[in-house]
Amino acid sequence: MAIGSVDGPAEYQFADVVAAVRQTNGDIVVADGGAFELRSYDAGGTFQWRAGREGEGPGEFRSLDFLGRMAGDSLVAYDSWLLRVQVFTPGGQPVRTLPVLVPELATTTGSAPDKAVGVVDGRLILRFLDLGAGGAPSGIVRWPEERVVALDLTDGRGTSLLSVPGGEAMVEWPAEDHYRHSNYVFGNGPEYGAAAGRLAVIDTEAYAVRIVSPADGSLLGLVRRDVAPREATEAVFQSLLDGIVEEAFGNPGDAPPEQVALLRQGWTAMPRAPYLPVLRSVHVDATGSLWITPHYVAGADPPPFEVFAPDGLWLGRVSAPPGLDRGYIQYQAPYLRIGDDYILGVWTDELDVQYVRLYRLKR
Repeated sequence: MAIGSVDGPAEYQFADVVAAVRQTNGDIVVADGGAFELRSYDAGGTFQWRAGREGEGPGEFRSLDFLGRMAGDSLVAYDSWLLRVQVFTPGGQPVRTLPVLVPELATTTGSAPDKAVGVVDGRLILRFLDLGAGGAPSGIVRWPEERVVALDLTDGRGTSLLSVPGGEAMVEWPAEDHYRHSNYVFGNGPEYGAAAGRLAVIDTEAYAVRIVSPADGSLLGLVRRDVAPREATEAVFQSLLDGIVEEAFGNPGDAPPEQVALLRQGWTAMPRAPYLPVLRSVHVDATGSLWITPHYVAGADPPPFEVFAPDGLWLGRVSAPPGLDRGYIQYQAPYLRIGDDYILGVWTDELDVQYVRLYRLKR
């Protein structure tokens, strides 16, 4: 089933879909960040209602960045601009607003909420960036630290679950209180997924997944394979560059040559890792199974998901339909939902028009 239109009624045209969730009766609620609103569609894709607008009052958004679903079909929206979470009824009525406050992080210099990971067991899992006191050494470093926090959606109480090294980057300190933070091509970093009572944590440098409790961060399990990283050859880098140019300009032949050359020069000047990351992302489905994506470069066709049962048993590979956005936490939305019998995500056509698509999943 697909929801969306190139030139149909306004309620079927999307500006910037960040997420969609499926409720227990089959209805689908879409968060359109470009329109600052939630939209509901029935199981057949027919529009039902909309809620929200731009603003700072109840039910309004300055930045609609995430949508999740709680037990009972209550909806959870995260606004990174206002640093707050809003809970809505299944019909889109605002119930309560919770500021993103974590008392144990209050004394940590530079610690701030960044992205939402998912909703699990009545908690919103958030990624904080923790710059820390004293900064980081110069060179290729894992900085800033990333702290994973669980926000109780009943009372707003925050619990710090774990802290992990951030993404690899080139950090320079030209002055004591000023730094430069630039890209490190093929650098590694953490990624997350949350659902079904578990939080999955990976570092892309190795094929290993930590399963931790969303209540206190304790280790519940570990899934890993012995996979050696591939060399980051010049050919691979050129393939990455081609993909970046295509993503930036569409058909490079339609872009001004000087802009294409400038983009290529900028990336060529960046430092590069000698080896490629092993993994790209991890998702947790409604049954607790892990959906792992091996690394691939921009512009390449995504490889199949590698799926593990909740107990770590290898189940097989699943290829996603072409054009379906995978929704990584490290990058921007849209988020991908994997249920017990469906995959729900955003599909983009050759005109860059977004559609919300629901695919049947046969186990």
